[in-house]
Amino acid sequence: MSNNKPIKIHTPNMQKQKRMAYDPHRRGRNAELICKVCKAIYQDKYWQPFSKLNPVNVDKLKVSVCPACHSKRAMESDGVLHLSGTFLKNHYKEIMGIIINTEAKENKRDVLNRIERIAYQGNEVIVYTGKNQLAVEMGKKVSSAYKGGELKIQWSKDDKPAEVKWHKDELNKLT
Repeated sequence: MSNNKPIKIHTPNMQKQKRMAYDPHRRGRNAELICKVCKAIYQDKYWQPFSKLNPVNVDKLKVSVCPACHSKRAMESDGVLHLSGTFLKNHYKEIMGIIINTEAKENKRDVLNRIERIAYQGNEVIVYTGKNQLAVEMGKKVSSAYKGGELKIQWSKDDKPAEVKWHKDELNKLT
């Protein structure tokens, strides 16, 4: 009895590959690195907070830049969250608290999950994130906290970031 499974051929996205070309461990190199910007460390084949540094690796550390700091410097985000509507204007502090708390929680899980920058365009707040899942999680948290808003998620395609849009207008109260 032979095991005739189809062979999966993986064709990498060349744009993404070029963008990630700076990543020294991308091809499975086994090195211990420290990010000169945020002090995250690369050990055991993934990025971790500095607090998890294995003392055995102290002398082996080489200075580098982590993928999150590199994409932040290049202004290439993997996730974008757009917040808009009159409800945002009236509840700005609470909504931004949800955004910041979500980032803090996700950053504990993965040190590369972080907000890269926040921009303001007219009545819209735009949050750029290092990973697309973070933008989606933030959008879902805001949407579940304030029912009645409109949440749209467009997952990343090719080399474009995930776009998450949340909009809610304040209802006029009749007295």
